[in-house]
Amino acid sequence: MIAKLTGVVDSTGDGWTILDVSGVGYRVFCSARTLGRLGPGEAASLLIETHMREDHIHLYGFID
Repeated sequence: MIAKLTGVVDSTGDGWTILDVSGVGYRVFCSARTLGRLGPGEAASLLIETHMREDHIHLYGFID
């Protein structure tokens, strides 16, 4: 399970961000509160809740 990701914010959208971790872009779903503290090009560290199902794996990120 993924528990934490640290990298650079690549981009953000409605309810998600792409966090670049050593060249791998992880799409992480976040609340508006968390997204408000992330900006493209900035370093970020997110605590991750991994949600796995038969048809998908979703990552949910939290600043704290």
